[in-house]
Amino acid sequence: MLTLTREVGQQIFIGDDIVLTVVSVSMNGRVRLGIEAPKQVRIDRKEVLDRIRQENVDSANATPGVTVDAAAWASYGARRANARAEPPR
Repeated sequence: MLTLTREVGQQIFIGDDIVLTVVSVSMNGRVRLGIEAPKQVRIDRKEVLDRIRQENVDSANATPGVTVDAAAWASYGARRANARAEPPR
């Protein structure tokens, strides 16, 4: 793992088309990152991705014998997980 130290406003480039920018650091140590990447690059927080994967496993186990479009189920699970992960407004 590469570990870097950055200050607010500084950037990290990954390849030619992904840019991470340190947007802010709060008093309690939370870091806000801005991510610029092509649309085809999927970006998920780890906890959201874990929830999506678990829901996919649960869905597959809950409906044995039923043919399901895996891409549609994954998309549905991702939307549900992201909706639950969004902070309250």
